[in-house]
Amino acid sequence: MRISFSRGIKIATDNWKLGCDITNSQYFPLVFYSHAHSDHIPRKIPKTNVICSSITRTLIENFVSNYDDGEFYESYSIGDTIFSQVPSGHIIGSTALIMDSPENKVIYTGDVSIRNKGFLEPFKPEKCDKLIIESTFGKPKYTFPKYDEVIKETQEQIQKYVEEGIPVVLMGYALGKSQMLYHSFSHLSDTIILHDSNAKINSLLAKNGIDGSITAPTYQDAKDGGLLEKTSNWILFSPLRSGRNEFSTFLKKKFGVKLFAFSGWAISPNYKYQMDVDHAIPISDHADFAELIEICEKCNPREIYTVYGPKIQLAAELRKRGFKAIPLSKQTLLESFF
Repeated sequence: MRISFSRGIKIATDNWKLGCDITNSQYFPLVFYSHAHSDHIPRKIPKTNVICSSITRTLIENFVSNYDDGEFYESYSIGDTIFSQVPSGHIIGSTALIMDSPENKVIYTGDVSIRNKGFLEPFKPEKCDKLIIESTFGKPKYTFPKYDEVIKETQEQIQKYVEEGIPVVLMGYALGKSQMLYHSFSHLSDTIILHDSNAKINSLLAKNGIDGSITAPTYQDAKDGGLLEKTSNWILFSPLRSGRNEFSTFLKKKFGVKLFAFSGWAISPNYKYQMDVDHAIPISDHADFAELIEICEKCNPREIYTVYGPKIQLAAELRKRGFKAIPLSKQTLLESFF
């Protein structure tokens, strides 16, 4: 088996070639898309065989051109190798890929999380021979506080503002983080509003019967209807942006809103000031350092390949724990036998 990295993971054997989260639109014999974030899919789907979840397929159909060129599958087989998917716990529709043959079992996690977020099935590590794992938060300093405790504390702070008649803006990526926020915080006010970017994703989910959508007017509709002035205890869900952004500045001056930024990077005490927000909440749809280590220990593979983020540091930490771990980069070509 040859494993390389170039705008995605490329895996080749004598019998098949696979591209995982390849972001260019050039032909590749077989591709796997772990989820529908823009940094994991191409702008055009190549005319080829595609493995992804049904939800990811629906999202891709709305995000890229040449969608009809792809032949989509939820499972696939070539010879004695079976390609199957399991939930990765990252965002709606995200999956990890298992490549299983009589000789070896290989898992590509994609972006991954094993935390129980209450609405999204987490990744369940399983024994394998080779593990290819994302390393976004692959340093010891990126160890998040307990998810449930952070959510509870944040709910209490939001509720306090709402009861005092202070509007709140909760900021996270429109696909992925925002669905986490809807699940945890949309019940805290009778007046919920969606930024137009959030509303587009929300409408797409609702239209296709995908869990994670809520019922709420757009910001533009709320503005045009005078809703923002009629009540002051509203919650607006918005994409993640700086508090110095023109829109954020307007909301602060006009309505006195309190800004909440939700990101794994908020584990840094400087993040709040860098983003110029009132509250920076360290929750992520990625695994933190402790979870990445736990995944590796439970999968207990012979070989681990780390990719993205601090992949070198994570590989070093894993080697300290006795694993054969190698960071993947454009300069790395790993040869082994499947």
